[in-house]
Amino acid sequence: MKTNLRLIGGQRLESPNSINTRPTSLMVREAIFNILRNTIENSNWLDLFSGTGSISCEAYNHGAKKIVAIDKNKNNSKICLKNLFSLQNANNRKNDIEVICKDVLMWTKPATERNSQSSNNDFNKLKFDFIYVDPPYKANYHDIVLNQIFGCNFMKKGSIVICEHSINLEIKKNSLWDIYDIRTYGQSKLTFLIYV
Repeated sequence: MKTNLRLIGGQRLESPNSINTRPTSLMVREAIFNILRNTIENSNWLDLFSGTGSISCEAYNHGAKKIVAIDKNKNNSKICLKNLFSLQNANNRKNDIEVICKDVLMWTKPATERNSQSSNNDFNKLKFDFIYVDPPYKANYHDIVLNQIFGCNFMKKGSIVICEHSINLEIKKNSLWDIYDIRTYGQSKLTFLIYV
């Protein structure tokens, strides 16, 4: 287990000794939370392809009210849960944090197929203010996942989707979303989408 992964404030997180896990870099995380700034406070945050949970942890530390993280890898899900509950006061907010070990492509299907997949939250009622999407760069999941997300009932007008992807991928505006910001950091690109 590696512990060289750090949050913006310096706290160390665990990450697996695996080349298949690619935690979002500190530089990119700092950029995201500088861009979003005070809008995180009391928000509902969904972290798709959450891996070690570094983004979920940052959202928690920036004041998110509800955190839901989804990853199909059992080891990653365990590490994500451990990292989240290592944060200040997290043990007093157990109902506000949920890590679900499921395939994101299955989980983002229509509500009737998701209903039995969560232990604490009623996702027919919960609306997410922010959704972070970070699939493996080479998996070509972005189009499928984004279309499923924007077709689900857990978003509301003004919900923001932050998509991390390769600089070689271009996400275009369509009838479901507007693009209001694009940032590039090394080989990574962030595309900010807003639900219209």
